[in-house]
Amino acid sequence: MIPIAKSGRRLVKFGPGVRDEVSSAEFGNKASGLATMAQMGIPVPPGFSLSLSICEEYYRKGKTLPDDFSSLLNEGIAFLEKASGSMFGGMRRPLLVSVRSGAPVSMPGIMDTILNVGLNRETLRGLIFLSGNPRFAWDTYRRFILEFSRVVFRQDPTPYHQALRTMLDAEGVTEPIELNSGSLKNLAFLYERIFSTGIGKRFPSDVHEQLACAAEGVIRSWTHPRAEAFRQLNLVKEARGTAVTIQMMVFGNMGARSGAGVAFTRNPWLGTRGLLIDFKFGAQGEDVVSGDQSAASQAEFARAMPDVFSALAEIGGRLEFHYRDMQDLEFTVEEGRLYILQTRSGKRSPYAALKIAVALCQEGLISPADVLWMLRDVNLDSITVQEIKSGDYPVAVGIPASAGIATGTIAFSGERAEAVAHQGIPVLLVRETASPDDLPGLSYARGLLTRRGARTSHAAVVARQMGKICVVQCEALEIDYPRGRCTLSGHDLKEGSVITIDGSSGNVYLGTVESTEKCPDELISIVRNWEREQQL
Repeated sequence: MIPIAKSGRRLVKFGPGVRDEVSSAEFGNKASGLATMAQMGIPVPPGFSLSLSICEEYYRKGKTLPDDFSSLLNEGIAFLEKASGSMFGGMRRPLLVSVRSGAPVSMPGIMDTILNVGLNRETLRGLIFLSGNPRFAWDTYRRFILEFSRVVFRQDPTPYHQALRTMLDAEGVTEPIELNSGSLKNLAFLYERIFSTGIGKRFPSDVHEQLACAAEGVIRSWTHPRAEAFRQLNLVKEARGTAVTIQMMVFGNMGARSGAGVAFTRNPWLGTRGLLIDFKFGAQGEDVVSGDQSAASQAEFARAMPDVFSALAEIGGRLEFHYRDMQDLEFTVEEGRLYILQTRSGKRSPYAALKIAVALCQEGLISPADVLWMLRDVNLDSITVQEIKSGDYPVAVGIPASAGIATGTIAFSGERAEAVAHQGIPVLLVRETASPDDLPGLSYARGLLTRRGARTSHAAVVARQMGKICVVQCEALEIDYPRGRCTLSGHDLKEGSVITIDGSSGNVYLGTVESTEKCPDELISIVRNWEREQQL
């Protein structure tokens, strides 16, 4: 008999054969979307979600977990063990899980996630046996230690990053994917020592303790300073808290035909139809969305995995039709098998919002009244399309991530961007890579330029929503933070120098360049006519 969720439940499940009613208001947009996709037959790893009422109770009782917290986790894990045929803490077929936040409001990358929960020295041997791939198992374990220490214990990740950099240099490689199993095993042991030294106790081996700590860590991220700043910047009102969503792990770092990516069903800054994908081979999901690593091109992904690309396009079309809006998908490919880990309405620039809303109506997916509702917070009269007019030659080129042109003085930190902006001076935030922690500073800048990162990273996604111009993966950019200087293709620039970025082409220019600006009059006219018709 198919289980049905009851009103007031604090746990819901999703997966094959499950028909739990998952309210986004009570269990967050993430869990609601996952349950909907599972019921549509879309490949989703099975999982369960704890209600955001648990988060409310946690803070109401002075950061004390509810009495039923452990029993709810045990109930959910029992469901996952049955659905997966694996055992949490088992030595032969170990079940690993992800623990993720999920608020009713979209907050990309603002709250915390912990992947690979359930690994210890015993289950790691089981993972090696099950996969036949020691390199994959040790890579997964060192990832887990780093995330667990950062989220649960708020440990500074710098020593871990330094250890990784030392290992990469010693092996003469540039990325973790190039390290062999022996190097990753040594790195995992070193991570254990860094944890013990910093925290004062050994890394927890009890998988149920790991799970409880991870779930509480996700709940605590609701009041992280960057989460508070995001809610203030985006005027999020009546936000009650976050749910906790726990899923069976699928692994984008398992082998050559594995990876993780993000896909938009339409271009989120130009509004054009068709998939826009960033994908990283041999990666787990956080590698792409964190902004810390660059991604493969869409063409490379399509050539390497044409069947997966086609399946993703078909699923994206179904979800766009179901939700009647452009979708932002997070996905993992495990040895050629596609899994969708999230769907939500995609953040977009004001111009893209206008173009997408009109197109959806003309395609018959939504009504003119729906268009007006979708554009209720968009100032149509302020939307412009900008183009470089002069013959200036760009000194560098990155990957465009949010259309428009922005000129300003260079600031290497959010604090500097805020100080310069308060003087009435236009400013651009220039970073090695952007993270959600940069969002308060970005709110004072006209745009963002990074040396690394993907156009679908959480920081780039939120930059677009804020109407900021964005160029990422500008490899000609080198930043010397201690000296307060950078170079662009050999041109030495200090903090305060003026540059211009073009978020449509990815071009970067020295100084100020001449540009043209025009309004999308035809699109605006269509919407104005619909406004008048609604008023009749």
